[in-house]
Amino acid sequence: MTNQSIDRRGFLKTSGATALTTSLFTGNLKGANDKIAAAFVGVGVMGSENLKAAMEQPGVQAAAVCDVYQPNLERAAAIARRAGHQPKEVRDFREILADKSIDVVCISTPDHWHPYITVEACKAGKDVYVEKPVCLSLNEGQAMITAARKYNRVVQAGTWQRSGAHFQKACELVRSGELGKIAFVRTWIYNNMPQAGIGNPPDGKPPAGLDWDLWLGPAPKREFNPNRFGVYPKAYSYFRYFWDYAGGHVTDSGIHMLDIVQMAFGEAMPKTISALGGKYWLKDDEETPDTLQISFDYSDFLGSWEHRCNNTGGTKARLMGITFHGTRGTLYVDRNLYHVTPEQGSGLEESEMKRVADPHPLHWTNFVDCVRTRKRPNSDIETCVRSSESCVLGNVSYRAKTRLDWNEQTQTVAQPEARPFLYRQYRAPWKLEA
Repeated sequence: MTNQSIDRRGFLKTSGATALTTSLFTGNLKGANDKIAAAFVGVGVMGSENLKAAMEQPGVQAAAVCDVYQPNLERAAAIARRAGHQPKEVRDFREILADKSIDVVCISTPDHWHPYITVEACKAGKDVYVEKPVCLSLNEGQAMITAARKYNRVVQAGTWQRSGAHFQKACELVRSGELGKIAFVRTWIYNNMPQAGIGNPPDGKPPAGLDWDLWLGPAPKREFNPNRFGVYPKAYSYFRYFWDYAGGHVTDSGIHMLDIVQMAFGEAMPKTISALGGKYWLKDDEETPDTLQISFDYSDFLGSWEHRCNNTGGTKARLMGITFHGTRGTLYVDRNLYHVTPEQGSGLEESEMKRVADPHPLHWTNFVDCVRTRKRPNSDIETCVRSSESCVLGNVSYRAKTRLDWNEQTQTVAQPEARPFLYRQYRAPWKLEA
């Protein structure tokens, strides 16, 4: 039995799904030799990486690139042309959705746009590859699942670690019981930034070639600020540090780590969440915490996420990983390898597996295969909504300053003071309707 089939079986058990394929599919089924016309909405740094990975897939045609910022649009079009593609250049994603020749939409916009464009793409009959986090609130995630199922679309989330062989093997080790009883799992990212951080620039006029109002979209109306936009070729996008558009480090990096934890434990979600943190180092205008610890009680084990911005422990600039602590041994896994360290006297052998291939292109291979076969992809929308919601709940606990008791069935928490942070209202005229 393959890792993939084990993972899917676990997913089916927890989600109540009854089939990996659908007999209700009404789109154009793509055969092995049919071209897949793909459009790329949001072509900054990550969007350009998705464009490159997609163009490596046999039969995928980069039919269109779309961005509200002209320099991004021109750069992505040039990348596609150098690879032998001739994409249309589009400023407004609604033109992409109205184009019946487009089969697939890749969404690599700032996070606050992920839910709306995904839902509308599903309604337009497109399959979707959407970057993580897929949602920033509970109502958004559920609307995305509803749209994917209602319109029988393949929706792959950008948590590409799930397509990595060493991550799959690590999850298999956890499920096998070889590590013994696992009572604690730790996830983290550390970096060391100058205290000035991203600075405190004043509001001003948008740069030439940027449609700022469309960039904001369903987010609250704001004057242009360089940090709120924060989409620059040589910078790690700053928008992720503002609540209107993202959720800081935990929804940006934490989701990758917590997603693997939840994959390893059969798509479990925490029952209780408690977070503490703040801005203890940076002096910039970021809204999200620079230092944060979140505890997740999964009933059978305790999970944790932590990040800090002023220390890497003398290692490197961006250290991110997971440790599963079992009675027989500890499993460490990151994007390069996994390593098992036995407990003394356990009889468990020390072992290691290094990454043999970049999971990101493999994730696209899996997506394209599912577009053709109508199977559920490795990072199906439902699993990534669950992982995204766990991160969202961590942020809600921090912002509401309270422990949360999560009820997955009712999709809410017991603490009424936290509920205003669970949901998002969209700025008119945007409406999220599956």
